[in-house]
This record gives sequence, structure tokens and C-alpha cells, in this order.
Amino acid sequence: MDNTIDLIWASDHRGLELKEKLMEWICPIDSDREGPFPVAVMRDTGTYTSARCDYPNEVKKFAKEFDIYKHGILICGSGFGVSIAANRFKNIRALPCRTVKEVQMARRHNNMNVLCLGSDFTTFNNAKRLIKAFFETEFEKGRHQTRVNMLKE
Repeated sequence: MDNTIDLIWASDHRGLELKEKLMEWICPIDSDREGPFPVAVMRDTGTYTSARCDYPNEVKKFAKEFDIYKHGILICGSGFGVSIAANRFKNIRALPCRTVKEVQMARRHNNMNVLCLGSDFTTFNNAKRLIKAFFETEFEKGRHQTRVNMLKE
């Protein structure tokens, strides 16, 4: 079984700083240090500047490419806007999480595949803990798979 992680990111202008710090932590650039996870592919669909932008547009770019990824992370000020926008797209199950327990439950019971973070509510260190739980928590399947399948109807 391949344990590598593929990951796609997006943020609006309010989530940009946290996104850039987290991307550098996961895949260090110009460093001898290895990242904390076996990331095989990482894609950032934007935004790339601090200029004001609208999260629905950033999520739309993200969603157009999401189908080839297993993990996604979206960041805005609250995490709520990107979650609402992302869940409009097929096969995306996005939830804003603030605690490790929320991430674990969302992964185990809902097979969450897009973690939404609120930069106004999530410190860099807490975001690292949330992402670790996101990558390490497995979907329990069983009765939960039946429910997830119902979302496709």
C-alpha cells in the first residue's frame, strides 16, 4: 500500500499567510530538513498575493483540480466560507475544524477529504496538529460508508 500523500491547497487573501507557513512546514524549500509527512505531490491553486480576493473564486479553481487528489486544505478567515463553497462540488466533503477531535471525527465518520481552516481562529501550531490528525486518521467505513454514499445521490 502506498503511504504517500497527495495534497492540493487554496486560500483567499486572509488565509494566505497561514497557507504559506504550512506549505513550508510540510515541504521545506531550500532546506536539508525533510517534511513531517511523505508528500509525493503538492499543488497550490492560489491565491498567491495578499490582494483582496473572493473565496468562492479560489475554491472554484481548487475544485477543478481536486478530482486527482486525495487530500485538500482550504483556508480563509473563518474556514466557514471555503467549506460552504467547496461542498457545492462533487466528491468534496469539506469541514471547518478547530480541534484535533473534530478532525478525527470528521475523518472517521464522514470521510472528510478537505480540511478547512480559519486563519483568524487557528494558530500555526494548532494548524500543524489538525493537519497531522487529518493525514493520520482513517475513515472507519461500515455504516459510515453507507451514509457517505447517500451524499452522492
